[in-house]
Amino acid sequence: MTREQFEINTNYKMTYEEFQKCDCTHCDKKDCVHRGAYRRVPCIDGGLGLCPNLKN
Repeated sequence: MTREQFEINTNYKMTYEEFQKCDCTHCDKKDCVHRGAYRRVPCIDGGLGLCPNLKN
């Protein structure tokens, strides 16, 4: 998803950079327990911020 698509088509409050970090379609960790779960999303958008990529 491009930055423009992110800004137009989503209501997320997180930044585009945060979105890219927690986007499972671009993640190499195929066995991640948070993969595809809403809990991976940052707290500002109602998730728990548990995606390991957000901590980097």
